[in-house]
Amino acid sequence: MKFIFKNRDLDLTSTIRIRAVAKHVRMSSNKARRVAHLLRNSTYIQALAILTFMDYRACEPIYKVLVSAAENAYSFMGIHKCYLAVLAAEVNEGPILKRFRPRARGRGYPIQKSTCHISITLFYET
Repeated sequence: MKFIFKNRDLDLTSTIRIRAVAKHVRMSSNKARRVAHLLRNSTYIQALAILTFMDYRACEPIYKVLVSAAENAYSFMGIHKCYLAVLAAEVNEGPILKRFRPRARGRGYPIQKSTCHISITLFYET
C-alpha cells in the first residue's frame, strides 16, 4: 500500500486533505466502484458502518484503505478519527494481467485478470 499526503493552504480557513491509495488490487474496477460510490459525502464512522455490514468482496480492500487514511491523519497530523469525513472515493483501472488457458488441440484461450487502484481522500475542516 502506498500513502500520499496532501496538505494545501494550512491557514485557518482551509481544509486538510489526507489521501491513501492501494494499487494493483486484484479485482474488477466496476465491482469496487459500486461499493466506493456509497462512501462519498459520509463521515468516517458512517463509512465504517457501511463497509462492515455490506456483503461484497470489494468491501475488504476499501475498508483497509479507509482505515489506513484515518490512521495516517491521526498519527501524522493529530486529527482524531471522529472529525474526519470522506471527500472522494475513487476506483481506477489498473494494468491487466494477461494469461492463457490451455484448450484442446494445443490451443490457448486468453484470460484477462483485471486489477484496480483504490484511492480515498478524507478531509478535516479547520
